[in-house]
Amino acid sequence: MPTERTTYRKHIYGKIKDRKIVWVGSRGCDAVPLTDFKNPVVSICYGSPAKHDHITEHSYEEMMNHRVNPYTYDAATDESEGSKELRRILMKELEEPSCLIPYKPMPIIDTAYFLNHRHTKLLGLFSEFHQPFCNKTWVETALEETGMHVIPWKYLEVIESSKQEIYRAAIEEPIMMRVNAASAGSGLVRIDSRESFESAWQWLQQHDATIIAYSNYYSGASSLSISASVFADGRVALHPLSLQCIGVPELTPINAGYSGNDFGIIRDLPVNTLNQLEGMVRDVGQWFASKGFMGAFGVNALLHDEHLYFIEANPRFLGSSKLCASIDTELDRPDIYMTHMAAFLGLPPPPQIPLRELVTHQPQVGQMIFHNVFPHLVTVQRDEQAYDQLPFAVSQTPDPKVAIAPGSPISTLQWDEPLLNPNGSLNETGRFIAESFFQTIKVQPLGLLKERPKRILK
Repeated sequence: MPTERTTYRKHIYGKIKDRKIVWVGSRGCDAVPLTDFKNPVVSICYGSPAKHDHITEHSYEEMMNHRVNPYTYDAATDESEGSKELRRILMKELEEPSCLIPYKPMPIIDTAYFLNHRHTKLLGLFSEFHQPFCNKTWVETALEETGMHVIPWKYLEVIESSKQEIYRAAIEEPIMMRVNAASAGSGLVRIDSRESFESAWQWLQQHDATIIAYSNYYSGASSLSISASVFADGRVALHPLSLQCIGVPELTPINAGYSGNDFGIIRDLPVNTLNQLEGMVRDVGQWFASKGFMGAFGVNALLHDEHLYFIEANPRFLGSSKLCASIDTELDRPDIYMTHMAAFLGLPPPPQIPLRELVTHQPQVGQMIFHNVFPHLVTVQRDEQAYDQLPFAVSQTPDPKVAIAPGSPISTLQWDEPLLNPNGSLNETGRFIAESFFQTIKVQPLGLLKERPKRILK
């Protein structure tokens, strides 16, 4: 008897037929959920290749022996031979009837699509149309006007008087400073001392920002992340909710940086909070749709002293989309890749259940993402025997010859027990897993002496 997932997949197949599915994104591993379709799958990516038997893969990482930082890398400005070769490959792959699915819209995808638009379905937005949805200030001020409870940011122009104001505010109590558009916490920085203020202001210069925002730092808060897809009529398909791992210094060089998810711990959230969060996500989706956006997006919210605040909406797939899809697969639900495709193919959303019910079915699973915390390129050498005997899944560790950019992911660990405390820090199990992994690798800073990553257990 057909299940909900197989039935929905059949409807999608009825629209795409035997077309090749071409995934273009930062990480090749994110294409794996698309192999649930019987169509040929091609991945054109910049890093973290899938190395999957059913994916034809082309990666910048394997061409250039270099893993870029996916949160800051700009393919549009990269004129390296590897980048040029990926563009050529994309054009070649689209010579056949295809469905083109971007992790997020990019100009190179626009160009490739328009040159092949007569036989290609673009299941994504035109990049210039998509760009305004990345402006956090525009999105949050508009949502606040609808009555949404947002972080009370104060906006400032990047001038000398603003620098003085932020310094005075940070000396009184810790604050968060933010730029308009960035990924995975790379546009956020916590300031709690004179030293952190000076480094934060230097960091700001790298972003070429004209407007910044700051607010109080909500100590002990939980950062919640939920994936969803919005359809043209404003209806929203919800996908699994997680608690985010934020700002763990052994995992990320960014003091507010993202480095993992825990999909089980959120079962303990109050029903009222889950109902509020569902309403928030649906309201964001409806506002997005009213402006012409559709497809996959994510909402981050902050839970502090039983108050729920909207943090940001990410108008794209997320770093947790692959794991999120595996959970939906286990629950026999259409995943976010399917609902994203369906939105662009003119199909309706699948049947929905309340978020408070969905979280009770989510399995206890989590992921921990290790980034290059050094300010320079590194390589990673594995103790193969110890690495292979680790009692948890490890993926995306690059080959020893690959140079890893500062801030770029090194490896992803997956575990079926709670990894995080409610504030997003690692719990005892999480620290044990991290330390166990650290014992199996050595980091080689290029041109410097060998050293191990920072240890979590003291």
